[in-house]
Amino acid sequence: MSRKPYEPAEKDRNQVTLMAGIGLTHDQICKIIGISDETLRKYYAKELSTAASVMNAQVAQNLFRLATSKGSGAVASAIFWLKTRAGWREVDRREITGANGAPLSITNLDLRGLSDADLATMQALLLKSDDKNTPVKH
Repeated sequence: MSRKPYEPAEKDRNQVTLMAGIGLTHDQICKIIGISDETLRKYYAKELSTAASVMNAQVAQNLFRLATSKGSGAVASAIFWLKTRAGWREVDRREITGANGAPLSITNLDLRGLSDADLATMQALLLKSDDKNTPVKH
């Protein structure tokens, strides 16, 4: 007598989507559902291929709901959303200047201990830096 063909129930489809979406392996899903990998791939191909997107959409929907609410976690959710989706970023910039915002000047710099190669490298760097700060004349 032949075996009755496998027929997935809707609850099984939802369970496979959930398990694949949270990262379980095919082997783990098969053990839980009680089917072979071949049966899993044959009857649940759509669920396996869309599970990660479905779960990401659910998490994003929940994050958006939290970010636009007035409840606990709204601020953190909104900041996270804006940083990851809207390109916001935190900038910590420190500028060191001389008196009244003037450029720093270095005085009493003793370069006698540097080799000729070190001095040439320093000169090249200073010239390169100066080129960046000099306006282009047309």
